[in-house]
Amino acid sequence: MFTYIDILGSLITGSTVMLMVMNINFQITTSQRENFYSSISQTEVINFARTVESDLYKAGYGVQTSTIFTRADTSGFQFNADYDNDTTQESIAYSLGTPSQLTDTENPNDRPIYRRIDNGSQELVGACKSFNLLYYDSLATLLTSSSLATQSGRDRIRMVQINLVYETPFPIEGNYQTSQWKKKISPRNLNSR
Repeated sequence: MFTYIDILGSLITGSTVMLMVMNINFQITTSQRENFYSSISQTEVINFARTVESDLYKAGYGVQTSTIFTRADTSGFQFNADYDNDTTQESIAYSLGTPSQLTDTENPNDRPIYRRIDNGSQELVGACKSFNLLYYDSLATLLTSSSLATQSGRDRIRMVQINLVYETPFPIEGNYQTSQWKKKISPRNLNSR
């Protein structure tokens, strides 16, 4: 009789230990996936940040007129610069697409960010959940959307603030890993005008 109790006790103890090991293994696997997707999201944000920073710092470079920004709103901008340092002025535009334009992702919140140089084709430079732009004048006063509707209002831009929220394209247990980037960029060529 005690043998049956010993066997039953061993079976219960062994099952408990086995469930604990399986649970730990599941937690480690989940943690590894979260770290992997977090690393991907941070890399995507860094790559986008480098691209847009490099472009914005060129705003106004080699431009002889006072018209630098030809479009400026909360979801995109367009400015003039000698982008490739060939003494010819180019137009660089950033715009936010719609979620339906990203088909390689399960995330319904993903939206593409496009860049276009002159009349070239649109280039996908990033994806985001949220992309918001703010513009400031030489006194660091926020410019309103209505003032940016006119060229004279856009001529007052001296600083651009970028607010980006990125989510991974695939969920982990129903949640998307998130990375954020926020920066104010003040191109030297704008401040010299």
